Amino acid sequence: MQLILDTETYSATDLNKSGVYRYVEDPDFQVLMCAWSLDGGPVRVTIGQQQILDELGGMLTDPAVTKVAHNAQFDRVVLSAALGMPVGQYLDPRQWDDTMARAAEVGLPQSLKDLALVLGGEQKDTAGTALINFFTKPNRQGNRNLPQDHPDKWQQFVDYCAQDVRTLADVLDRLPPWPTETEREVYWTDQVINDRGIAADLESARIAVDQDELGRGEAGLRLQELLGIDNANSVPQVHEGLQRLGLTLPDLRAETISAALERQDLTPQQREALELRSDLALAASKKYLAIIETACSDGRARGAFRFFGAHTGRWSGRGIQLQNLPRQQTKHPEAHIVDLHLGNMVGPQVLKALVRAMFVGPFVVSDYSAIEARVLAWVAGEQWALDAFELGRDIYEETAQRMGGMSRQQGKVAVLALGYQGGINSLFHMGARGDDAELERMKNQWRRANPNIVQLWSQIEEAFGHGGRAGVLRVEVDGDDRKIILPSGRPMVYRNVRWERWNVRDEATGRTVSKQGWRFDGKFGRTDTYGGRLTENAVQAIARDLLADALVNLEREGLPVVGHVHDEVIVQAGPDELEKVNNILSSAPAWAEGLPLAAEGFVCDRYMKG
Repeated sequence: MQLILDTETYSATDLNKSGVYRYVEDPDFQVLMCAWSLDGGPVRVTIGQQQILDELGGMLTDPAVTKVAHNAQFDRVVLSAALGMPVGQYLDPRQWDDTMARAAEVGLPQSLKDLALVLGGEQKDTAGTALINFFTKPNRQGNRNLPQDHPDKWQQFVDYCAQDVRTLADVLDRLPPWPTETEREVYWTDQVINDRGIAADLESARIAVDQDELGRGEAGLRLQELLGIDNANSVPQVHEGLQRLGLTLPDLRAETISAALERQDLTPQQREALELRSDLALAASKKYLAIIETACSDGRARGAFRFFGAHTGRWSGRGIQLQNLPRQQTKHPEAHIVDLHLGNMVGPQVLKALVRAMFVGPFVVSDYSAIEARVLAWVAGEQWALDAFELGRDIYEETAQRMGGMSRQQGKVAVLALGYQGGINSLFHMGARGDDAELERMKNQWRRANPNIVQLWSQIEEAFGHGGRAGVLRVEVDGDDRKIILPSGRPMVYRNVRWERWNVRDEATGRTVSKQGWRFDGKFGRTDTYGGRLTENAVQAIARDLLADALVNLEREGLPVVGHVHDEVIVQAGPDELEKVNNILSSAPAWAEGLPLAAEGFVCDRYMKG
């Protein structure tokens, strides 16, 4: 049996800030209505939470009934709360199918409205946003708009909910199935990880927010006094004040301030002003607030990962954004946390370095070693590099030697900068030193040392235009669409691909320059691509599939994953499980035969990067 459904809910908690797991804990939370269709039958709308449970409750828990929704995580969690399930327990995601996730898998829009437009057929009611805001959130007086007070609008809302299910049913018929059973398993695993959440030190986070606000207030007042201004957050006023101190900067970006602080000729006043401005620009309190706002009553922050958040299939973040935490950290956070609780001021830089430590373990943190370099060599068949990885040799040293005896640092920069058809600009931005001629020579030496990778760029661009193979990749042409079939069997889909000409502004000269090449419908409009970028997409997609395989296997082995960041996994476990976690990450799936993987990890009581 198949139950297609859509719910509308009320809560005084801001869903966008807190996420659905915290949203349903609000005392005023309730499910207002549920539109549903069973096995293709007519759409019905059941109004009222108790009536929904009376009519649908048995099917919501029946494993023989597949529940289908768009962004199913929301409907699954709100119906779990309606059923009275305790915090931390939710309806089994294996009984659910998600049209948003399936659309993402094949490169289609993830909003139901846009997806319906692309697929044709039943369209979504465009009046929904205003009705949702009117009935599902408190009004300006902080009260709920009740159906009996606005009967006409309420009927429109009911009709809107019913239309969503008709649109959803039509979309479901038009969408292709999951590309592989493995991908369906990855989606389920993602939902389990989101449901589990990660434990947070909420008391310390609240103290950190208070101290950050106090410190920023004091820093702002001192900067105003020092510069003779009345608003420390005004960029023009800060510029003018710095100029009065004899310091002119092109902008107030963090990197500009940091570079200026390295100067040796600064006066004490100039240095203090720059340091104060740097402190004010730190946004540590936003991260602490995100932890507090998303954490549930059991102290766990949930829903931090968005499945298939990028075109390559990689995850993106929600709420606390584990993928975007401050780089700064301290090796001994406990002492600073004690200072927080004692009321000792720790300073904005320390607060920024303590954000990661707000997540409480014990954790096993394990990270793939040089994953993109390994995958790139494997895709291209660059055997010398594969041999180096297999034998445990230092790939940066090995590369440097093949480039004519350069230093390890030069080899490292080259590996990081040049694998995706980069040139001297890529080398420069990655930290290479030398004039243009020296960087050009470095680029050429790397390319001579990696002929198969260089060949892969042209192979994949040719295949992208006409179909065919490029290393272990296969490109299928489907009208104006292209599918890069990854070794896992998952397609990476590019929609409306065409060879085009377009104009861009040359930043160096200010002139308009004409370009031509392959373009497709990207997230932000028409996007151009070429061999190196297609190679990068494919490598990152394969790295994602390796991580996904590891997440599934960790869960199967009873190792509870609480987070993952790019190529790193965070497992709620102790020292006894470290080797097991590393071994799972280092074991290549059957589709990646010949790909030498390695992972290194450590154990920590509070989250930190290795």
